[in-house]
Amino acid sequence: MNSPLQNSFRIQIKSLYKFDFQDFITKLFMFKYGAENYTPPRDIKDKGADGIITKTETVVACYGPEKIDEKRYTKKIEDDFKSYSDNWQSKYENWMFVTNNDIPEWAIKKINLLKKDSSPVGLKNLLQIVDELSSFQKREIGNYLNVEKELFAQDYLKEIIEDLIKEISFTDKNIEYKKQIYFPDKVSLNYKQEDIESIFHEYDIYFENGVFNEIKSLLFGYEDEDTNKLKVRIISDFNNKSGDFKSRLQQLTEKYLDKYSSENDDEYLFYIRAVLIYLFEQCLIGSKTKGEL
Repeated sequence: MNSPLQNSFRIQIKSLYKFDFQDFITKLFMFKYGAENYTPPRDIKDKGADGIITKTETVVACYGPEKIDEKRYTKKIEDDFKSYSDNWQSKYENWMFVTNNDIPEWAIKKINLLKKDSSPVGLKNLLQIVDELSSFQKREIGNYLNVEKELFAQDYLKEIIEDLIKEISFTDKNIEYKKQIYFPDKVSLNYKQEDIESIFHEYDIYFENGVFNEIKSLLFGYEDEDTNKLKVRIISDFNNKSGDFKSRLQQLTEKYLDKYSSENDDEYLFYIRAVLIYLFEQCLIGSKTKGEL
């Protein structure tokens, strides 16, 4: 994946040096392995370890240079391995060398020469670890690295859509909505007069921020069967709510917000509402106009 989000992660991780890089690895590995399986450097008294993955008996060595210098790079590898072999190897059989750059081939050969089963972890590996985190964890890492929140938009939308798809069994009921209707007519039919201006304003925000294009692009990438699953799920959840359209849409919003967020998260709320308003515009939920009956 070479999305703007991953590119931002790449730039930020690559710019972390020395102890800043070590602190980042501690936070990342605490997420990946869990607090019960990762011992951070502050809890290690002996020398030569920047962290320990207890579950796999692995001592972690971190190196965050500002530039790659072969002589210094090689010496760092040798010194870290010597500290590991002198202080830790008798208790922990594995050793992992982690760095903020794409590890040069000569460095990988050096690491493997010192220990054949060692684990060199470079920038590409770190990006893969970040990509495999849950959305909440990835956002936490993003906040830590000062990654712009706007770059998480597609991640939010993809998680919401994929989760809705996977949680319903597909039926042969085929719900199609190819024709675009005139949105004001749809709004007037489903909202009270005092609420119309508000929903138009909300719609304009999603439209102007390109969120509907993001949703359309994501849905285009799914198989027809998966898209139908999404439609069936939304209709089923909507029909299980009571009250007028505005009330039912709000109940549905709150249902999904509780599912995807551990707190009242404005970012998740924004994208959940965008998905629902998009599907409303596409005539999937709400009372239908004469043109679509």
